Amino acid sequence: MRLILTFTLFLLTSFCVGQFAVVHDKDSLLNVREDGSKNSNVIDRLGKGQLVYCFESKGNWTNIDYTIDNNERNGYIYKNRYRLISSFPAFTISAQTTTSITLKKDAIVVTLRQCNFDKDKHTFTYVAKYPKQIEFIDNQRYWGTDGGMPNTEFENIRIDIGAQTIPVPKSALKGLYEPNLNSAKVNYDAATDTLYIQTENGDGAGGYIVIWKIEKGVYKDRLVVYGF
Repeated sequence: MRLILTFTLFLLTSFCVGQFAVVHDKDSLLNVREDGSKNSNVIDRLGKGQLVYCFESKGNWTNIDYTIDNNERNGYIYKNRYRLISSFPAFTISAQTTTSITLKKDAIVVTLRQCNFDKDKHTFTYVAKYPKQIEFIDNQRYWGTDGGMPNTEFENIRIDIGAQTIPVPKSALKGLYEPNLNSAKVNYDAATDTLYIQTENGDGAGGYIVIWKIEKGVYKDRLVVYGF
């Protein structure tokens, strides 16, 4: 993932320069090229519905970050082969407290909750040369702090569609700390029956943004962009 010098710069520019998008191509697979040119090497092929994060454009090509099999990658795709998540109808805030936010559109209600981080419920691996700096939490990478102990974490995400409740698994929230619920956004693509939920989170150097994808009532994927 590309590095941005400061989290402040990220907050000022992330949704002006960078936005989440989804591959929306008439072909079965979309070519990802090494550079912004039709003659550049094809380094990947992405299926329709793949989450990507779009940076600046180079002519008719857009620089993207994406993840395949937990491997972070970067390349270029043609400008009309994706749809920005922000282009889908957005939800509005219907309720908010210090630890939760609820967004609603028609019969669909999405609630995100946070709670205090309980270190007794987690395990920690520390950097060998810096024994106070956390390398892994629960034996996996994490986002939200730059090696320090988190203060808060996502408790759950609840989706209600009429009388139906859609479960979002705990695995979708793992490793995501210091949430900022005030930044929550929800968009809905009715054509594919897909919900997109996103937030900006973290404390300075640990800043990150995350988007979750729920398709036809089933949690499918998430994409984390970080390094700010």
